[in-house]
Amino acid sequence: MKSWCVLFILIGFNLPHTVAGESMPEQALLEDMREDGYIEIEDAVASFEDHQQMEVKLPRLPFHATIALGKASPDTLTLQWFDTVNHAHIRVTIGSRTAVNKTHAVAETLKNGVKAFYREDPPHHSLSFISGGLTYDIYTSEPVVTNQRQMVEFANSFN
Repeated sequence: MKSWCVLFILIGFNLPHTVAGESMPEQALLEDMREDGYIEIEDAVASFEDHQQMEVKLPRLPFHATIALGKASPDTLTLQWFDTVNHAHIRVTIGSRTAVNKTHAVAETLKNGVKAFYREDPPHHSLSFISGGLTYDIYTSEPVVTNQRQMVEFANSFN
């Protein structure tokens, strides 16, 4: 009987722990981000738009985000989406600066005619462009994006 109790206790410690429907690593990530000033994306976007008096374009995500948070300052908005199940992450930084880094970048033209600049440092991918007076810097890694074409498709989803 004792051996069964010990077995159940050991199995219990090896199973993923959840708290209020979130895994412990997901909960820790949320707590860390909140401590760093991240809030709900809608609230961060609204705050940034109020400061900038400009409308922010948001993307259509290629995955279901389990965590979606944003952080706004008067000049910069950082949005992050995570799929903690599939280890996917996208970070978009939006700012009021009027230039993008073109160093070591491949120029692309988005469907709306905007010039974008793509960089790859496997497994990481980035793309920058200016639209509506705001600079958008997109950062992601595999498996979300695996090549330049997919990154441009993602950038084209910003509405």
